[in-house]
Amino acid sequence: MQHSLNNIRKEHSLSRRLAGLLRGSLLAAGLAACAACGAAEVPADPGIAAAELSSAADPAAQKATAAEASEAMKANLASYVSRAYQVPRAQIEEIIDSAIEAGRKTNLDPLLLLSITAVESTFNPRAKNKRSGASGLMQILPSTHVARGGKRNGEIFDIDTNLRVGSELLRDLIDTTGSLQRGLKHYVGAALLSHDTGYGNSVTGEHSRLKLAAEGNVNQAVKLKRARKPAESFGDRISGTFSEFRSWFSNLSANR
Repeated sequence: MQHSLNNIRKEHSLSRRLAGLLRGSLLAAGLAACAACGAAEVPADPGIAAAELSSAADPAAQKATAAEASEAMKANLASYVSRAYQVPRAQIEEIIDSAIEAGRKTNLDPLLLLSITAVESTFNPRAKNKRSGASGLMQILPSTHVARGGKRNGEIFDIDTNLRVGSELLRDLIDTTGSLQRGLKHYVGAALLSHDTGYGNSVTGEHSRLKLAAEGNVNQAVKLKRARKPAESFGDRISGTFSEFRSWFSNLSANR
């Protein structure tokens, strides 16, 4: 998918080398901190999260409940995607973990990143557009990959790398254009058009189904996907931020 970079600020130099991303229990601990700490930012170090919880009422119980909610949410998402898109369970679990980490670092809703991944590549890490060369889960142009660190920060088809570059690009576009809707319009390469070719509705429609599945309604989400219909939350206005995701997850955890 050809991305328009005309309105993006000059690419900043990326010198830091990507460390191994948190997965599995570390991501669960990070999300547990989200639910237990309310409006506080998610700390990068799960050990810090545990320390910050020490002053809360019964912190061990809160952390355990949030961790349980995190694992249930990820299991529901994996079940939905594996059924709706015929993706191997182990592969989608890795994609979900990477989307959560990429979203945390760029203040983007992981469900939004997964929605874009669904629309762009149907969760195929090896997807490649023969015309433009756009590659991977979020269909990153090779030139964009090079501008944001290139191979020294990971191969373009690598799950972590592709989601990192795609989330950074989307964050820049949202910041530059001033809204999620316009950011998505630029992401799909429709910056100069009067419409976005339906891209925004496709992404937000998938976002509504992913949210429905994450809440435990996997069968209904799969049925809606097969019927090409969004979930009821489709009409809700979303900001696409990690803060919004964190608030939703906190409510999900509290209602378990």
